[in-house]
Amino acid sequence: MIDEPASLCQPRRMASCPVCGGGKAKRQCPALSKVICATCCGTKRLVEIDCPPTCGWLKAARAHPHAAQQRQQEQDATRVVPLIRGLDDGGYAVLMACLPAAVACRTTMDPPPLDADLQLAAAALAATAETAMRGVLYEHQPETPVAARLARAMSAPLAEAAEAGVKRLDASTAAAMRRVEEAVKEFRRSGVTAPDAYFAFLGRVLKPRLADAQTGQPLAPGADPRLTPLGGAEASGADGPRIIIP
Repeated sequence: MIDEPASLCQPRRMASCPVCGGGKAKRQCPALSKVICATCCGTKRLVEIDCPPTCGWLKAARAHPHAAQQRQQEQDATRVVPLIRGLDDGGYAVLMACLPAAVACRTTMDPPPLDADLQLAAAALAATAETAMRGVLYEHQPETPVAARLARAMSAPLAEAAEAGVKRLDASTAAAMRRVEEAVKEFRRSGVTAPDAYFAFLGRVLKPRLADAQTGQPLAPGADPRLTPLGGAEASGADGPRIIIP
């Protein structure tokens, strides 16, 4: 009897995912021209991976979202609406300047800010704007050092706009930051136990653009901080940051 080669007798081991190095590579990714794991496909889709609309995995996810994912999207939608309802264009612009800056602090600050820090930072920025509306220039400071650093990071885009000659939006800044303060406060009263759950919510509804809205050309990493709706759809007739409803 002729012995079979050892390689034929043993089951073939599945290769590791080239993206994360940990999961089993079993999904062909047309955007990367690689076989990746299901976790990377699901979590990096349209966020870090510029998926073509013809991708079968993308089509399947849109047609049949997991029940847990669908429930999460429905919950997120109920939180986005009261956050932006009634704000004028200036207030919306302030949100789109400050909230992405706050989310970015989760990966750059040590220790990272928590929801309580976001609430304090928004309250301080709102108070500073309200004081300026009365003709007094006074920078209100949050109670904690982490919240103070977060407030400075959130106000940086507004300062850059002022330096560029954009009219200062004190009333809009006050309205937008009070809205954030109340939204975080209400979120924490809802019984959510994770101390950074609102930051996680913001991370889900604020997504980086992967392509230029006018040309459709891919953007280099870090080239443009503006946002795009979930699912990769471009905002119709508009260019710039957007909070989206999943």
